[in-house]
Amino acid sequence: MLRRTVSGAFALTVAGLITAAASPALAESQSPADFYDSAAAIINSDGSLNNGTNVVRSWRAGTGRYCVQLDHSVSAPHTLIQLTPREPRRLPNIAYRNPSTTCYRHNTITVTVYDTNTGQLANGGFDLLAI
Repeated sequence: MLRRTVSGAFALTVAGLITAAASPALAESQSPADFYDSAAAIINSDGSLNNGTNVVRSWRAGTGRYCVQLDHSVSAPHTLIQLTPREPRRLPNIAYRNPSTTCYRHNTITVTVYDTNTGQLANGGFDLLAI
């Protein structure tokens, strides 16, 4: 019985040491550059920024074409983006996650908004969440 108790304690000690040794290696593999802040914005149909966090600016580049420039602490290409329409019969979608011919600035998300009845580009506000 004593022998089983000692072997069990030894096994737990070894498992604890392996876990402790692996934890710093995992922490070192994830540099601070791997983590980005999130951003959120309320964009009006005229392209103006109603309210936002970690958003530099926004503008309407044309009918149904919007640009949202994120702060440098948020990486546009590496974020999960959720768009929610603010007006009925409008469907926003992500066209590009970085500079494009429409939105030429760095770290900018290009959003296009379509009228669900006609399928054509149309002006419409939206909420943006980038995590």
